[in-house]
Amino acid sequence: MLVLFGTTLIPLALVAQNAAYRIENPVELKYKQVSINTNWDFYWGKFVAPTDMTTVPDAVVEVPLAWNKYDLPEDIKEIAKKGKGSGTYRIKLTNLEPDTEYAFPVFKLCYTAFTVLCDQEVIFRSGQPSQDWTKTKADQLYDKAVFTSDENGNALITIYASNSFYRKGGVRGIFWLSELSVFEKLHSKELCSYGIFAGILFIMIFYCLILAIFRKEKTSLYLGILIFGIFTRVIASVCPLLKTFIPAIPFSIMLRLEYLALFLTPAGQIMYFDSLNKKIFNHVPVKILAAPSLLFLLLDLCLPISIENRLVPVMQIYMFLIIGISIVLFFIRIIKDKDFISIMAIVSLVVIALGVINDILVINQNSFFGDIDLLGFSFVVYAFIQIIILAFIQDTNYRKVVELNKELVITNKSYYRFVPKEILELLQKNDVTEVKPGDYKVLKMAVMSADVRNFTSTSEKLTAFEVFKLLNIYLQRIAPFIRENGGIIEKYLGDGIVAIFPNGALSAIRCSVQMQQAMVKLRQELIMQRLPGIKIGVGVHYGNIVLGTAGNLLRMTEVSLSDDIDVAIKTEAATKEYGQSLLATKQAIARAREELVETTETLPGDNEIVEGFTALEVPTVKGSVEKTGLFFYSINQ
Repeated sequence: MLVLFGTTLIPLALVAQNAAYRIENPVELKYKQVSINTNWDFYWGKFVAPTDMTTVPDAVVEVPLAWNKYDLPEDIKEIAKKGKGSGTYRIKLTNLEPDTEYAFPVFKLCYTAFTVLCDQEVIFRSGQPSQDWTKTKADQLYDKAVFTSDENGNALITIYASNSFYRKGGVRGIFWLSELSVFEKLHSKELCSYGIFAGILFIMIFYCLILAIFRKEKTSLYLGILIFGIFTRVIASVCPLLKTFIPAIPFSIMLRLEYLALFLTPAGQIMYFDSLNKKIFNHVPVKILAAPSLLFLLLDLCLPISIENRLVPVMQIYMFLIIGISIVLFFIRIIKDKDFISIMAIVSLVVIALGVINDILVINQNSFFGDIDLLGFSFVVYAFIQIIILAFIQDTNYRKVVELNKELVITNKSYYRFVPKEILELLQKNDVTEVKPGDYKVLKMAVMSADVRNFTSTSEKLTAFEVFKLLNIYLQRIAPFIRENGGIIEKYLGDGIVAIFPNGALSAIRCSVQMQQAMVKLRQELIMQRLPGIKIGVGVHYGNIVLGTAGNLLRMTEVSLSDDIDVAIKTEAATKEYGQSLLATKQAIARAREELVETTETLPGDNEIVEGFTALEVPTVKGSVEKTGLFFYSINQ
């Protein structure tokens, strides 16, 4: 039993009576396509007219079978064994339904050129066959031959075939017969099925090409080459859609396209598998294995088709070698590591191997599946499996990217501990990877400097553990006030910190007051923990700040530069000299007052805080911080 696109094909029982064959059950032809496997009368070197019943056949031959293998006289074999020559095939079908239209497929019915007659009427012509075979003009059409049985249910089928260049000649395809309506349904179904297959393959090629171009993936490029070879086989041979839509394409070009599958598939396959897993071919020179395929591809484009088609058996052997080597290497790989890609690769290789074996058997009329082209189906399955493998790889890579992205988010958060995100925003950078040495901005902002009083002498009385504990308690208590007021800790200076406030002086002054107020409570807590009740001095200034990066590509740091930062640090240092815990410069107080008027984003008590600063009466000394004018704020210690 044979199956073609879901239709069961059962060979008819035919009884040979010389050149006449009786169909035992013609009713079957009304609902299915059946094969006629019988012997035909064959006339070598001449086109015998259907009315000529006196010429004796040179042989009664099996169809399908190339005349290269016919039992003919030795002088004829010298020509026939190379596929060249001409001849006539004839068979008389009897016991058909009277006056009924029948049809049979003619694509690849004969190797190159042929004409089909029913009785004396020409019902189909492919190319221009000639009794003088040297004048043959080859062609193949994806079509049908239609004939009508006579009133007695008989039909005399005559085929004139000739070949001038192909390596085989004669009738190559099984003679499938059905009523016309059945054929039309099967033919339409076949066109749709292979049209869908071809469309899917084309989408696969386009997808691989896009990946290869935009992602620069060699794996996708090799897979695209591999599938393109399969695609050309489908549209040029398995179901010649190209010829169907563009009938003017020469026969030689269709053959060259058909051979591309043989030439591109081996090279594309091993290069593709090697790019998937370098461990598969690590002991085998992949480029050397692929070289013959590329050489034959060049020959396919350059050699005359009469020579080129004779290289096909060599290419089939080469394809088997490549498939065999790949299967062995993948089996070895699976023994070591049973990964999904290796398992799917072996499945695909077995599928394509079965298709190639059947294709060779079909060509030599020895297939267990009749004339069904399993190679086309195996190519499609093979391509689908490769897409599954590629999808698996893409999914694996996507998962890795997701995990990497999560790790980068965590890493970036860690980086922000050292390079604050707000610094990057001020430099107009999305993340730390965009920062280059020398990036900078000049910005007007407030600066606050805070330092622990007498920390050196205090720490000398503590253990190292107690020093770090004290510092961490202190910094964890005051740092939130800086963030809450829109400040950025620009740097840590041991027991001191420098913070900048891009949103203005009012925030810096409010923050400094909150910090000093918090220190009152913190000192009591420290004493309860038997730690020194430390005090801090705070200085605030407002001016121009140069914010940027310094270093090189291997090691960078963010820096804040300008005389105004120095003023803030010196203002904090002045708190020791004047016995005040909090000092602000005239510029900071003036700017804070302006902000109280200009902005609506003030908090309750801001006005009282600013007005709570009192001018410090100190002498103006050239070159010192006092020349700016200082204001102090009293905190009940």
